[in-house]
Amino acid sequence: MHVKISRSTWLFFSVAAVVAALDQLIKFLVKNNIPLYGSWPEDGFFRITHFRNTGAAFSILQNSRLLLCIISSVGALAVLYIALIFSRRFIFLRWRSSVAALGLMLGGTIGNWIDRVFIGHVTDFIGVGMFPDFNIADSALVVGSILLAFNLVRASGAEHSCESTEATDS
Repeated sequence: MHVKISRSTWLFFSVAAVVAALDQLIKFLVKNNIPLYGSWPEDGFFRITHFRNTGAAFSILQNSRLLLCIISSVGALAVLYIALIFSRRFIFLRWRSSVAALGLMLGGTIGNWIDRVFIGHVTDFIGVGMFPDFNIADSALVVGSILLAFNLVRASGAEHSCESTEATDS
């Protein structure tokens, strides 16, 4: 039996896999080369750091491992549902940029989920100015969410434009 995978599905899973793998690889390198709470360089606007976060974004929900694992699992399932099922109803979810955005979101969710499940905390390693440390998974989630929101607004504007045109044509 031969199963044909669409280009969109291939793109979605490829982006997710690359994000999760790159996130885990860099976390591994950081954990093995920078002491905990250390950074390289030691000061400056941009640093590679080694920080443990037992919470979520901005260190909220500290020491809530089980809750955060459940939330991440539900989030990953929701992204899968949107990408593979819900996208049949909304054209903008089939745009390449939306498919890539959903892949970024899934990959980011999986990257941090792996940390929480297997080591009990998320390793953050990017320090920028006074902003809290973060990682590739966090970045992928944010970029994917912004891109998807942008596409939703763009699609909504196009739909509204079509409705306006139809009203004036009558």
